[in-house]
Amino acid sequence: MQALKTIKAHVVKDRSYILANVTPGRHLLESYVRRYGVNSSSYVLLEGAKRYFTSPRAGGFIAYQTCAGVAVIGGDPVCAVEDAPALIEDFLAAMGPRPVCAYQVMPEMLEAFRHAGFDGVQIGSEAVFDLSRFTLAGGQMELVRAAINKARREGVVVSEHDPFAFGAGPINAEMRAVSDEWLRAKGNREMGFLLGGLELERRTAKRYFIARSEGGAGRIEGFIVCEPIYGRGGYYLDVTRRRPDAVRGTMELLTAEIFKLLCDEGCLMASMGLAPLANIDDPDLDRHPRLRRLMQFAYERVEDTYDFKQLYRYKAKYHPHAWERRYFCFRPRISPRVLYATLQVRDAFSARELFSRIRSAPAARGPQIGLWGKIESWKHAASFIIGLCAALLLW
Repeated sequence: MQALKTIKAHVVKDRSYILANVTPGRHLLESYVRRYGVNSSSYVLLEGAKRYFTSPRAGGFIAYQTCAGVAVIGGDPVCAVEDAPALIEDFLAAMGPRPVCAYQVMPEMLEAFRHAGFDGVQIGSEAVFDLSRFTLAGGQMELVRAAINKARREGVVVSEHDPFAFGAGPINAEMRAVSDEWLRAKGNREMGFLLGGLELERRTAKRYFIARSEGGAGRIEGFIVCEPIYGRGGYYLDVTRRRPDAVRGTMELLTAEIFKLLCDEGCLMASMGLAPLANIDDPDLDRHPRLRRLMQFAYERVEDTYDFKQLYRYKAKYHPHAWERRYFCFRPRISPRVLYATLQVRDAFSARELFSRIRSAPAARGPQIGLWGKIESWKHAASFIIGLCAALLLW
């Protein structure tokens, strides 16, 4: 058991603390997630390039990554709410003088971070559904209903897939191909930090739902991978993939069928995840006007691969029963370095990618773009760069 605990050596060397971290086994981590996981991202913390911190004073763990000298915590500490202050306090002692922040914290854990000296601001809202109340009836669901009916008329059928069932190999390969094609349009990168991956190669608690054409005998049009939210009796609709030319209404049909199946199984809720920068109404942001200005700029102007407005609109059209606030907590203060580390870990975008896209934009549209097209493209790029620099320089 001792090997499963994090060994914290509060050793002073060159005025910094050293953490000798022995990674807990997956079985122990998963047992904590099953017992305490209430954040939609709790199960996702078990995968990807993360480090794990545990303390003898609390049953549970903190998942984190480091970048630019900043420790970035993923979601909430996975522990009982009453144990969170001690776990956070020990984590801070282990991190020493380095800045620490936490991305996508739930309101229930916010007080524990504030007790440890963190400040916190809302960074978006999560779309949460009461499955017993979800319905496709009514005028507000007309567009979703029309898309679903279109997919059904085209012969799209939804089924649950077991990647380890006999004969599952070809379907797994097709899912990977659909995912790879989707990712190429997103820069060939999984975001990874608080979003899961396929993980078709090993047994997990993930559930796979696929939509196939031709009455279920044709190609895979799209799929959704769900992860359990044990502490809330529900599931997180996390990984969503579809073909660029998928039958219209495929994802709407998948979502509605998943909600119905989960409800029939007795699940209480489902989440479509965070809509970053959407429904920002936390009064605490009044104390951080520059951060608010930067967030508003990103929401209004970042489009291309990560279109925050489009993501919000897609989730909003299903009319969630609640938009729950999610927070960004930081200590000792917010700074460009802390924001940079968070963006790099979350992989929302990078400066290199941004400027690469700007440089390649005219070429990507072909030689027929013409002089005025190039001017308009560069005017848009220049406007974006000037606005972004202004938001950062006003820090």
